[in-house]
Amino acid sequence: MVPKNNIHGCPAPQNITLVQRLQPLIGRTVTVFQPGFPRLTKTVGKLSNVTKSSFTVGTTVVAMQTSFYIVLNERVKRTLPFEVSATAEDIGELRGTLIRVGRDFVEFIQTPGRRVPTLFPLNMFTEVNCEGEEE
Repeated sequence: MVPKNNIHGCPAPQNITLVQRLQPLIGRTVTVFQPGFPRLTKTVGKLSNVTKSSFTVGTTVVAMQTSFYIVLNERVKRTLPFEVSATAEDIGELRGTLIRVGRDFVEFIQTPGRRVPTLFPLNMFTEVNCEGEEE
């Protein structure tokens, strides 16, 4: 289970896990970013083999309990009125507009950027803060 202390100010999570979110995307092209030296490693490929412990993008196997995020190739229809800042060890901070909080991930649109979802795991390497947008 996810440590609850690494997510702050966000709406209650929906009862969906990152594995459940990724399963319908199998066979689609996604982009996964992982820490690499000297910069982020970017892998674009078809998503496959989604399990509780890992998933595969192209030929790259990504362990769920590592520092990474996934950018999907589909446009988002609606977002929640929360600004998100998500920080991952060795990746840095991403900012955006919240789409949803799952049991072990946050989904948001990075700003600035295209209107496509970023899936950000909630694990020991990550921390997420949400702030309601001021009316």
